[in-house]
Amino acid sequence: MSQNQQPIMASVLDRLIDDAPDEQDVKDSHRGLNLRQLRTNVRRDLENLLNAKLQWQTWPEHLSELDHSLMNYGLRDFSSMPVASLDGRQLLCKQVADTIKRFEPRFLEVMVEAVDNEQPLDRVLRLKINALLYADPEPEFITFDSEVEPVHLAMIVNEGAL
Repeated sequence: MSQNQQPIMASVLDRLIDDAPDEQDVKDSHRGLNLRQLRTNVRRDLENLLNAKLQWQTWPEHLSELDHSLMNYGLRDFSSMPVASLDGRQLLCKQVADTIKRFEPRFLEVMVEAVDNEQPLDRVLRLKINALLYADPEPEFITFDSEVEPVHLAMIVNEGAL
């Protein structure tokens, strides 16, 4: 971000969250964010979204708006999904992308793909999340590398390289 650009306005949630509660400096919360801070906040929120697990549930057809409500926030439980197969990994990628599109309005476009492991004995499932992040004055491409933690199926999301 150049020196002439105005800072990006932090979301209401970002202004309420105190990532450093031990620090007494509150003046930063009233200034905007730079692009690096925005990316960090988006990564944090994305990791929280993907680690909010839902049980498989259905409701009557006339209550279809519940699919987009906070009652349905998070990634569906994929513990029984056959992610060892190509079809299973593609299904998981689709579910991750759909979840992000539904609950992360800062992304204009989202694409998720499984990453092949370089080591044949490495059984960690890795996903690459490519997205177009809404930012003023122009959108910014952003990439996240994620790993599925094998024991608890938690998603670890790190900012990746394009």
